[in-house]
Amino acid sequence: MKYIREFEGLRGIMAWWVVLGHWATTAPIPYTIAKTKLFNGYAVDVFIILSGFAISALIDKRKERYSLYISRRIFRIFPVYLFFLGLSVIFAPLALETWTSAPEGYMKAIRIQIATDSLDQFWSHLGAHVLALQGLVPPSLLPNTDYAFLGQAWSISLEWQFYLVAPFMIAALRPTSSVGRCLWLLIIAALMVGISRIMPTGFLGRSLHTFAIGIMSFCFLKERFSGNKNLQFPVIPLVIFGLPFLLFLKTEEVLPYAIWLVVMATVIVSHEKGPRIFQTGSQLLTHPLALRMGNMAYSVYLSHMLVIVMALRV
Repeated sequence: MKYIREFEGLRGIMAWWVVLGHWATTAPIPYTIAKTKLFNGYAVDVFIILSGFAISALIDKRKERYSLYISRRIFRIFPVYLFFLGLSVIFAPLALETWTSAPEGYMKAIRIQIATDSLDQFWSHLGAHVLALQGLVPPSLLPNTDYAFLGQAWSISLEWQFYLVAPFMIAALRPTSSVGRCLWLLIIAALMVGISRIMPTGFLGRSLHTFAIGIMSFCFLKERFSGNKNLQFPVIPLVIFGLPFLLFLKTEEVLPYAIWLVVMATVIVSHEKGPRIFQTGSQLLTHPLALRMGNMAYSVYLSHMLVIVMALRV
């Protein structure tokens, strides 16, 4: 299946959504708005779905042994991650001082506590973060294990955990998988979800279903674009009826799934030369600015809290 440029633009938009949400908690704006963080946590959920999709596409395209696959993943995420982690560690004392004297914001007290815990248990936090395994350490053992030093890196740990098991998870979700293999997957998933209650936000068990949406979305698009007659049903009615159904649930937690539904429909309908509104959506997501934002998304995501701290310091 060809590279889907719309997803690159979507990645960039989601990255800047996260940035704006974190800025909102440090700016002197109305409390009710700041408290929501502009719902930027749901942008991360879209990132997770995108990761499930992207890794599925990678594994499908490259039939390579596990050692080569995981080596590629290491060089994909760790150089940039460790660079910004190192900067965050160096500036950790400055960050604590800055948060302490910063203007009042919704997250001020929480960030002071995180910065304090980071320094109080410096080596334990650093060891977990260098390996990107902070999402596997229960908060009862290491306070604020998810958010020490580089707060947004909780999702990097989540991604890394997924990379480690993705080939096995994707194999088990394929239509050709044996019943026994799928059963084992369900048992493992149930166990992971069960222990999620004592684990941090960056624990894989908390987001298995979100990664699975990305994996199944790839399988669906691949089969549809290859001409599978069983999957050639009209997509527009699905969006027309699916969005109101999600909104009927009356919770903002459906937001990432609604976004994904609309973008998936945009990709499919524009690919099949459907109504102009979907063509316009595709053009917006593949605009050079959106694609540029997508290319920068990883660095923007990892660096933006350092920029916010330095801006507050100034």
